[in-house]
Amino acid sequence: MATLAEKGNWDDFSNEGTDAPKGSEQERAKTLYMDISKAGKYTVRPVGPHIKCRKIFKPYRATLSDADKDTDPAWKAGFYPQKRFAINVIDRADSKLKVLEKGASVFKQFANYKTVFGKNPSDAKDGVDFLITVSIPKLPNGQLNKLKTEYAVTHLKETPLTEDEIKMIKAQKLWPLPEIYKPTSLEKRIEMWNALPDAAKMAPKKEDVENGEASVAGTKTEAKPEPKPSPVVEEKTTNAPADSKDLFAENEDDGEKTDSAELF
Repeated sequence: MATLAEKGNWDDFSNEGTDAPKGSEQERAKTLYMDISKAGKYTVRPVGPHIKCRKIFKPYRATLSDADKDTDPAWKAGFYPQKRFAINVIDRADSKLKVLEKGASVFKQFANYKTVFGKNPSDAKDGVDFLITVSIPKLPNGQLNKLKTEYAVTHLKETPLTEDEIKMIKAQKLWPLPEIYKPTSLEKRIEMWNALPDAAKMAPKKEDVENGEASVAGTKTEAKPEPKPSPVVEEKTTNAPADSKDLFAENEDDGEKTDSAELF
């Protein structure tokens, strides 16, 4: 049985840093992703559980799990994989269900909502819209410095899923994140490593890594903006129960549920 991506837990973000599955190419090719690569404002409504994984972009592209630290040849050689997270979201711009994949700087703000209000941010009833503001500074020559992209995340009002949205999710079903992000096989990663020239196997110096994430050409560094305090409407920082009746509540014993019919 193939290993799937690890299920995420909002409570884990209390100790989560911004350091840093790629599933089959066929799976990823047909997946609809939330594109927030340009400066601007994006409103999303998280839906269902999220997953966490690690991604490495150099010296080869692959998806890993924490358990690969002692076996992956690139990781052992000093190439540090980024921590990545993914969740289904409704893109408020077109009302389509998409996959949002980002680092901890974005997902930690989702988790902060649960910490403050005691409510699952992706729950069908108690979930909430989030505004993601993307800022990209310019270099002295006027070009955009995408490696310094910053993400400011603000929760908006509670937005229970409407009947139409529930019908849409039941019909389409949530994107199967554990399958999409399952780790690249060790055999494949060893094959890619062995095919590299010796020069490509030299890891970057530690000072070349920003915020725990390799500054790789063509990829954005996840910035760590200071979280802005939000007005607390009600304090429910405790009793975020494992036996919650939330329709999208995470249950570590149940594993990842990707069939939308099981979530309603």
